[in-house]
Amino acid sequence: MSKNDIFGSEQRKLKIDEFKPESGEDNNGDLDQRAADRTAERNGFTSRETIERVGRVRKPSEPFDQAYVRAPLATINRFKRYCNETGYSYGEALDVLMRKAGV
Repeated sequence: MSKNDIFGSEQRKLKIDEFKPESGEDNNGDLDQRAADRTAERNGFTSRETIERVGRVRKPSEPFDQAYVRAPLATINRFKRYCNETGYSYGEALDVLMRKAGV
């Protein structure tokens, strides 16, 4: 088989020492790195850098427990409306109301 392609020109093999990224103008290398990333992306290379998982920041908490309250529907609805209006969770609302009651 000949080294000519269908257009009659000679095929050229890519030599790694001829591979050069676009030049950047920044002294700290940021533009050089971005230019290298663009060149690599155009040539099908993908990053091997790991993606950092961001952890959720939670406020310190104390142990939790549950309390089931059986009450008339009107009372439960009032409590839920209070929570919705104030933005408190049920536990926070219970704590606020007990403090107001002096308990």
